[in-house]
Amino acid sequence: MPFEPDNLIVLLSSLMALLLFVIALLAYMRERRRKLLLVTGAFFFYFLMGFLDATEALFPNYGELLELLASSFNFIVLLLFSIALLTKE
Repeated sequence: MPFEPDNLIVLLSSLMALLLFVIALLAYMRERRRKLLLVTGAFFFYFLMGFLDATEALFPNYGELLELLASSFNFIVLLLFSIALLTKE
């Protein structure tokens, strides 16, 4: 079954990350701070990671590739948040 409860929760968290991406992007466009740009990127990659994870069941032939991409996006998210925390304004 493609949409099990865990897939639905992952998809909902992905949509929440998309909403946070839009909010962070609007904040960046208003303030032009580098930290906000990094956080915006992190939310975007989190959205992609969750979306790929949720749709993995729909494309079983590409399962390993989607899992590799999602894991890579997870690393990118953590890297962007870390850089945003360590960046001075």
